[in-house]
Amino acid sequence: MTEGTHPLLGRLLRKLGASQAEVPSLEAWQGLLKLVGRTYQEADQDRYTLERSIEISSREMQGLYEALKRQSETELAAERQRVMQSLAILRATLEATVDGILVVDEKRRVVAANKRIGELLRIPEEVMETRDHHTIVEHASVRYPDPKAMIAESERLHASREILHDETTLKDGRTIDRYSAPVALLDGNIVGRVTFLRDISAERNAHAQLEHARIAAEAASQAKSNFLATMSHELRTPLNAVIGLSDLLLLQGGDPLSGKQREYLEGIVTSGRHLLSMVNDVLDLAKIEAGKQQLEIEPVGTQDAIEEAVHALRPIAASRGVALEAQVAPETPQVKADPIRLRQILYNLISNAVKFTNAAGFVRVSAAVDGRGVAIRVSDTGIGIAPDDVKRLFRAFEQVNLPSGDRPGGTGLGLALTKQLVDMHGGSIDVTSQLGHGTTFTVHLPVA
Repeated sequence: MTEGTHPLLGRLLRKLGASQAEVPSLEAWQGLLKLVGRTYQEADQDRYTLERSIEISSREMQGLYEALKRQSETELAAERQRVMQSLAILRATLEATVDGILVVDEKRRVVAANKRIGELLRIPEEVMETRDHHTIVEHASVRYPDPKAMIAESERLHASREILHDETTLKDGRTIDRYSAPVALLDGNIVGRVTFLRDISAERNAHAQLEHARIAAEAASQAKSNFLATMSHELRTPLNAVIGLSDLLLLQGGDPLSGKQREYLEGIVTSGRHLLSMVNDVLDLAKIEAGKQQLEIEPVGTQDAIEEAVHALRPIAASRGVALEAQVAPETPQVKADPIRLRQILYNLISNAVKFTNAAGFVRVSAAVDGRGVAIRVSDTGIGIAPDDVKRLFRAFEQVNLPSGDRPGGTGLGLALTKQLVDMHGGSIDVTSQLGHGTTFTVHLPVA
């Protein structure tokens, strides 16, 4: 055997006990052939096993590939369906809105637009279908008073990161509200711009009409207030004369008055005083609204003002069976107020409390210092005020209904006038009430 003998053949010879340096015997050759045959058989078996393994692996890989392909196609179809649904919802939303909407990418191609945008700017459908923003702007510009300026403004806006909200009046008189903003990614890169247009002509016309009506109403109210404020002397003087002369007839009648005559005169006096009170309220409120009411502010003793008002109104309270009392500590500080108008505030609040308190009830007037100045409280155990009625208390000519459904007497100006006077003093007035359990009005006035 030569040195070039294959290593495998060498191992087989050694296994038979033959040497590579000697020529093998016939027996060795026979043994070698058997070993070689067995080796080929084993090689064939290994090749067969390998081929089967490759075949099986190939089928499994093919099956896996087909399964993955089917799964991917299913998921892709589902994702495609979701995208189509989202696009349908977006399209329906775009078309349902009253605004004209236009979305443009960074290359000035129209990404999305609804029909309303074309209707607002009178742009033909074939122009909108070009999806070219420059073409659309050019057609829309003819609706504007200055087409060139409109085009230049559009170019400037799309080259910027500006957020714009303005109004424009078109040639046909319509007013268009515009909102335009860049579309930015999370990293800040601008990828387009979205614009909303809305026809607000009807809103602006309605607003102009309301403003005109408001100005006219204010002018009429001011004229009324000026008239009443100017005529206050002329209105009060005849009433004072009627009341005064009636009192004189009752006190100094030359001939004895019959029962009916005295009854009539007393009716004249009572009605005259009631009418004078209402006229005074109307005129006082008119003077305040006209800006002609002046206050004479000075330090006023809180305790003295309250006790004076309570003393004056106690007979009226007693006639209704209502207890009226004042609870003011002597050390309560003075307030900055007009003495006459402070008395008017107190009279209005106390007389209201008495009027709406049933017999055997009571009205208490107190005062104390808090963080907002001197707080003067008028509390009663009367019928109370419904929550819905509290909102109307300080409106002129507004009156709350009694539990019986009747309306109380008077003009409904007392509380409106009281609030105006309190405001003129730089104070405030609050109310808390529980229906059927009484009411408390609190007036805050600055400490002197």
